[in-house]
Amino acid sequence: MKKRKDGRYAKKISLPDGTQKFVYGKSIAEVNQKEREILKQAEQGIKVGDNTTVGEWAHHWFSVYKSSLRAHTKLGYMNSYNNHIFPYIGSMTLKSVRPIDIQRVMGEVADKSENLQRKVLNTMKQIFQTARLNNLVGSNPTEGVNITPHAADERIKILTMEQQQLLMERVTEPRARAFCALCLYAGLRREEALGVMWSDIDEHGLNIR
Repeated sequence: MKKRKDGRYAKKISLPDGTQKFVYGKSIAEVNQKEREILKQAEQGIKVGDNTTVGEWAHHWFSVYKSSLRAHTKLGYMNSYNNHIFPYIGSMTLKSVRPIDIQRVMGEVADKSENLQRKVLNTMKQIFQTARLNNLVGSNPTEGVNITPHAADERIKILTMEQQQLLMERVTEPRARAFCALCLYAGLRREEALGVMWSDIDEHGLNIR
């Protein structure tokens, strides 16, 4: 170990794969601590020195692991990541994210529906699980983090027959009326109905692909 002109200490360490790496610190104790962390990462198979950010890996994860999903399912993952994850940890390196950072993300959506919370947490779990399998991190920081349950009853509530009839009577604009009828009588889920384009409707009826 040597002391540099800038006052920092430097030490060359040998990694299990035969490569060497310099570690630096303001004190001997800091250098030794960094050495232990790097050697531990190397023993776990983690790519030492890798500074891949959450945002960079999320892009690879989505393009590789989610490429075969249906469009509306992809949209759900993109919404969870772009709106609720990226603003808080997207610029952080994968290795620097701790459970407290995951909890901070979940705290930002704690007042949202339990369904949205699950989507956000599940997205983060998959991002870090695949990062671990690819030796980018040694553990998954989402482990032990849970959603915030709400006391309110979130069970799906459906309109009564009287309410459905009243709705169709009150909505008179043709396109709005067609959309209401589609949701009420065609058996589509909400995200499927929202994905329908006007080009799907022609003189012969509605063609949903």
